[in-house]
Amino acid sequence: MARENLWLVKCTDRTGNDVKGLREQHMAGHLAHIESIVDHIVMAGPLKDPSGERIVGSLLAYRTDDLEQAKSWLDGDPYARCGIWDDIEWSRLVLAAGSVAGGVTW
Repeated sequence: MARENLWLVKCTDRTGNDVKGLREQHMAGHLAHIESIVDHIVMAGPLKDPSGERIVGSLLAYRTDDLEQAKSWLDGDPYARCGIWDDIEWSRLVLAAGSVAGGVTW
């Protein structure tokens, strides 16, 4: 089985009292954006603090070899446009094992 290349992005929320409100205000648009590109997303979801009580960011894995395309999809996200993320960290992930990979690829 071939190993799939993905672009993984970890988006960490900035500090500020307005972040929770901005998340709530833009959630419908964010979810609509995710739905519009869902065929290009392997996984996506909120990152929470260790207690599981507070959202501290977002994690997405895009199915594409093209980093610029992945960045374009992220730039189109209402959460990115409203500025809730302070740090955005990109990594190429070579999917090698696990249920998403269909088992193991070696």
